Amino acid sequence: MAFGRKNPPGPQKDSWFPADSWLPLPTPEVKEGGESVWEAWNEESRRMDLAFAPTQPSEVVPLSRGASEDPPRRHSGPWTTDDTMVLARRNNRACPRPALWAALYLLVEGDHYADLAPPPTQVWQWSKLSNLQRRLRFREHIEWAERHGKLDTMANYMESLAEADWVHMGEN
Repeated sequence: MAFGRKNPPGPQKDSWFPADSWLPLPTPEVKEGGESVWEAWNEESRRMDLAFAPTQPSEVVPLSRGASEDPPRRHSGPWTTDDTMVLARRNNRACPRPALWAALYLLVEGDHYADLAPPPTQVWQWSKLSNLQRRLRFREHIEWAERHGKLDTMANYMESLAEADWVHMGEN
């Protein structure tokens, strides 16, 4: 014995959407190739280039200090992650040069911990990373130092580096 409604024999039709009311879908007029398509592409490309022009240095905050000025020094007291990041990014810095970054890694004893990846100072690693990726990796090291109580050691080392000891954004 079957339960439920009994369907009447014969073909079923939806009363709310009859099949004979279907209309063909509109098709857009397509032109393949031709100079007009290429010109439209070039115009759109030019428009996007103008919309996303290269950034310009800020006139409000200078990126570098004059040669006669002493480099800014941190007041006494414990370092915070934010203070250390300001120091690390001063003058548009990305990270320390490879040999100095490796020395910093050994100074904070990063090689004794499994949760800190070594700095990408090998030539095959260094050449594959952009300066932004290096900056992000260096930020991970700063955050690690804060979690392990080694931030003061790291920040004092960073503060002792000369400006030439840093890789800057935009350098190759």
